[in-house]
Amino acid sequence: MKYTLVLGIAYKKYKNPGDIAVYVGGRLIDAFQIDQDVTFVCEDTVPSLLDETWYHRLGRIEWWLAELGTKNVNGNLMTYEIVPKLFKIYEIEEQDLNGLVEIKVDNSHNDHNNGFMKNNSMIRFPIIGLFPSHFAENRGEQLMRIMERIVYRETGEESKHGKQSEWPCVGSFYTKRQNNMHEKAKVVDGYWWIGGSFTAEIPIKTKHRIRYLSSIGAKGTGFLHRTPMSMILATCKPLLNIYNEDQRSNRTED
Repeated sequence: MKYTLVLGIAYKKYKNPGDIAVYVGGRLIDAFQIDQDVTFVCEDTVPSLLDETWYHRLGRIEWWLAELGTKNVNGNLMTYEIVPKLFKIYEIEEQDLNGLVEIKVDNSHNDHNNGFMKNNSMIRFPIIGLFPSHFAENRGEQLMRIMERIVYRETGEESKHGKQSEWPCVGSFYTKRQNNMHEKAKVVDGYWWIGGSFTAEIPIKTKHRIRYLSSIGAKGTGFLHRTPMSMILATCKPLLNIYNEDQRSNRTED
């Protein structure tokens, strides 16, 4: 069975390009540079990019309204800059999905001088997801049906059993550093801007016979679902078009 790995990337450049290498199970699957700022899709246009089909057919239009179509008191959509203009999409054989997904970033470009630093390059990974490729067929039907079946236990289940992994997007990951010039090694999520050079490490695990990306510190009991990131990954029309092309590897979507 083939799987699709999706990396959504945002970038703030300072002076030199950033170098990124992606490894799965210790095997290099891509290496590339980012030589310009990568911004986000305007929040007001996000709903127009999403396919509403399965929200309606599954009777879950409230997901759309609550997470993707509702504006806050300032009139801004509640998507918090999570749809970047750069996606890298890879199709990977199941037998190769072992160990870790590692994203190695060489990005130590800054004006550090005498203990002070005003400018530096920074990167974000607002969406990192993994799912069986055939789940994206028919406008992401299986992705949405599985998310609909994963019941978010709002009655204390998370606090009782500990943190759960999100699906199909990872909720948090570990950033390993060679030095502590910018920040110490720590666990971050997709809302963090990360400066300097580091390696993002995301464990690959199996549950219900499906490979998935495990959030750091997550327990083995169940999944969380219905995050804005997972719904965008499952229903964004430009991404669905790429998922279902015959030739799909190392693709970038602007």
